[in-house]
Amino acid sequence: MAGAIWSPTLAAGWNMNADVADILSTATGEILRCSEAFALVPRPPGFVPGLGYLVSYGKNLREYFLAVKNNRTYRACVVTAAANYRSPIEIASLGV
Repeated sequence: MAGAIWSPTLAAGWNMNADVADILSTATGEILRCSEAFALVPRPPGFVPGLGYLVSYGKNLREYFLAVKNNRTYRACVVTAAANYRSPIEIASLGV
């Protein structure tokens, strides 16, 4: 899941310990809350719904993040979480 939020190459270099898991969980929660808030904003006709649509068709979180990462509306949620949690997750990966 970290690779879907940041990049697979970046995440592959991290030591996936309990602290990293906690930060990843927090970042994931923020992305979900942000995208849910965007889903409440009225859309012009033809908009494909975000989170609710994807979840109802059984997509897992990783697939969802990969999908929204390239959607201009929801991309803001992923990019913001990635920026806000990049340093904390790297520090946690180092065991500091």
